Amino acid sequence: MASIVVSAQVFADQQATGSTKLEKIVVSGTKETNSLELDLDQKELQQANSLFETLKNESSIDIAGGGASNAKRIYVRGVESSTLNISLDGSTQGKNIFQHRGNELGINPDILKVVDVQTAPDASKSAALGGVLFMVTKDAKDFVVGNKTGGGSIKAGYNSNTQSNLGNLTAYKVFNKHFGLVASASGVNSENYEDGKGQEMLGTAYEDRNYLLKFNVDDINGHSLAISLNQNSNAGDMQWGRTGSDKGLNVDPESLEEISSTTTTYGLQHNYSQGQLLNLDTDLYLTSILVDRVDAENEYQNDNIGLKVQNNFYFDSYSTKSDLTVGFQIADEESTSDQVTGATYTDTNGNNVTSGYAEITSDSKALFVQGVTTIRDLDIRYGVRWDDYNLETGLGKESDSTLSPNMGLKYQLNEQSNIYANYGKASRMTGTIPFTWMMHIADGYRYSSDLKAEKSTRSEVGYNFTQDSLFNAKDTFKFGASLFRTEIDDLILSKSGLTNAGGKTSVAGEAGIALTDMVNSDETHTSKGFELKGSYFINDFFASLSYTQIDTNTTIESAGEPLTIRRVAGFDSKKVVLNTGMEIFNGLTLDYTLTAVASIDNEQLKRGSYVVHDISTKYKTSSKSPFTFYAAIHNLADNYYAPHTTLVAGSFQTSDDYRREIGRDIRVSAKYEF
Repeated sequence: MASIVVSAQVFADQQATGSTKLEKIVVSGTKETNSLELDLDQKELQQANSLFETLKNESSIDIAGGGASNAKRIYVRGVESSTLNISLDGSTQGKNIFQHRGNELGINPDILKVVDVQTAPDASKSAALGGVLFMVTKDAKDFVVGNKTGGGSIKAGYNSNTQSNLGNLTAYKVFNKHFGLVASASGVNSENYEDGKGQEMLGTAYEDRNYLLKFNVDDINGHSLAISLNQNSNAGDMQWGRTGSDKGLNVDPESLEEISSTTTTYGLQHNYSQGQLLNLDTDLYLTSILVDRVDAENEYQNDNIGLKVQNNFYFDSYSTKSDLTVGFQIADEESTSDQVTGATYTDTNGNNVTSGYAEITSDSKALFVQGVTTIRDLDIRYGVRWDDYNLETGLGKESDSTLSPNMGLKYQLNEQSNIYANYGKASRMTGTIPFTWMMHIADGYRYSSDLKAEKSTRSEVGYNFTQDSLFNAKDTFKFGASLFRTEIDDLILSKSGLTNAGGKTSVAGEAGIALTDMVNSDETHTSKGFELKGSYFINDFFASLSYTQIDTNTTIESAGEPLTIRRVAGFDSKKVVLNTGMEIFNGLTLDYTLTAVASIDNEQLKRGSYVVHDISTKYKTSSKSPFTFYAAIHNLADNYYAPHTTLVAGSFQTSDDYRREIGRDIRVSAKYEF
């Protein structure tokens, strides 16, 4: 399985950053074939304030930038994260709201133990057209140092560019070897940012709050239990339309309104393990998204409740080993709004059309089998998933069912290297259309054709090499290469064609105009490319260099407008990331990252190249000191740039009217542990 893993352990016993390592979580029922493990302590060193910043230094990942924090998006190998299965502590996340965030959390990275982006097909994961974004928060025991059974930390920081104030308070208690409780509250107050030319970007100020309460019971007669509550809220004066203010250099202050988005997740995870044949995992969750247009006095809510039960079987014989996961999954989703009536429009025939807001309901049921069998040096992965979908909107009720198989091979060439290949399919029914759009329906319209589930086909081949003691008895060298391809068929598109009172005609529901139809695209979206990465570790020094090239057929004619494309994929990309760091002397760590992106000039987009430099340091006077100090400079050269995934205000092919990223930003913070 090809994956990018951000965890609390760096290549087992490596101590590249000189920081305390946490126990790495094991994802049951799967075997990783290609994983890059980074240290979340390094992300803290780099002053990452959000999940987006935690992932931005990966060459295979792009962050759609510009504008308000709720407009940012993650692209994995050219595919937007609306197509990912996103989960936090086993609870499904992710839903497009308007053009605003909701498909990723603004969770505080300091409380995360694992962030795992899996790109190989897996039948045990639902709705994973482009892969899986798997997150796990820390348990109380992850904070324990030595014989200490309770305590916590206070952290405060300041960012110069946005005049941001940051704070975090975390407390934990381990009652004995079986019980633990952790509580955390954090917040960010950020003003508008300035780009590399010192231009203030209106509509980018925000307040962010994140809360975690988690209770764990570990290994009582084979039972383990985790109960968690996580809430993230993001609020600010932003544009409701125009993609959350990420388009255009000049924003009319009168167009801004107070918008608040809150995602609350309740999760229960239970495991019962008794020997090789009984390893039962149960996930029960409720995820609720509430969007409040405070000035307009309109609220929109999306609730997703689900249950997943699976058992992992382990079969060993003299010559083979097999892990087999069998399970089922059910989910129900509902979208509602207190906004009942819409507006009056003109259709293509010149007739007046009224609109309203209709409840959306959907449910899904699934059965799955996923396994891996090891025969000497060969791992054989195999799986199949059956999904049954029902979707009801104001346009009517539709249903579909799919069968999604997958297959993978990994062969150990020798002790240092292996080759692998993966192939598989996946499906889902709810699509990428924001739920606030999907509720807004023109009166009297119905589906023009039967709606089918979206489907993807993913394939990958790769090679991994690891060599210890390459130049020195204490060094390690790693290299990986892979070719990948993702195809998405039957993409669900929204349609409108209505004109509002201001003369704006909508193609797909943009500008808040009602929908008249939802259809499957007859085109195939394709994202393909390759990745190369090497890394080197010796004593307290580490370095990594990665390159990813992605080609996409981003222009899907039947979509009709670039906003739909933005929720499916990015543009072609050639990206290099160099990261290096070392412990200069006892207690002082230095980290440097260079990100270089090639220019693009094709039928879809014309953008220049850019290079960004980031440096960061961490200082701890002694291993016993309760204080840790951090300092970082992002965009050291104050470059004027924007990712290729940032939209423009005019023609998305040629216009220069798009927001650039934040300019030079000096970040300082201090943490006190008690």
